Amino acid sequence: MLTRLKHIDTIVACDIANNVFHHTDLWFENGEILKIGPLDRIPDADYDCSDMIVYPGLINVHHHLYQYFTRNLRKVQDYTLFDWLKALYGVWKNINEKTVLLSSCAGMAELMRYGCTTCFDHHYVFPKDAGDLIAAQFEAAKVLGIRMHASRGSMDLSENDGGLPPDSVVQNVDGILKDTENAIRQYHDPNRFSMRRVVVAP
Repeated sequence: MLTRLKHIDTIVACDIANNVFHHTDLWFENGEILKIGPLDRIPDADYDCSDMIVYPGLINVHHHLYQYFTRNLRKVQDYTLFDWLKALYGVWKNINEKTVLLSSCAGMAELMRYGCTTCFDHHYVFPKDAGDLIAAQFEAAKVLGIRMHASRGSMDLSENDGGLPPDSVVQNVDGILKDTENAIRQYHDPNRFSMRRVVVAP
């Protein structure tokens, strides 16, 4: 599908030369930019962008989307980091697919509102019997149309071993590696312009 954004007031290219273009068109086809300026073709879709600024989508390189629904809990606002984590692990140990789906939708929608088109999320809390949390994130991204890089993190040290989280959200190393491999096999799309990728995280 050939699309034209026409009469754009300003295009900030963010290229090596720091080009800025004024009062021009932007053409793209199947997710790839073809040309800035006139093109002797008839578009399938045409959008008037007078008085608008176009710039490349921003990239959020570190997020914890599942935390969105607890970010305003009043009782933890003045806690130091470790106290904050310990208090919230008591809440996060109960997350499931629905919680992650809704938190991801809300968090990514907020990112998109401010021009972010790629979200790199570091998810590392996987409670037992919580369901497929990576699938929930990709479902949210698909609904919104944002590019999603899911970072499959993990924890293997519980409170009983000197760590911070409860036993119910930690895994042994073999389990972590198996689940990570499964996530890559099921969801990673290595193709150019992929909207869905899986990254191995700490």
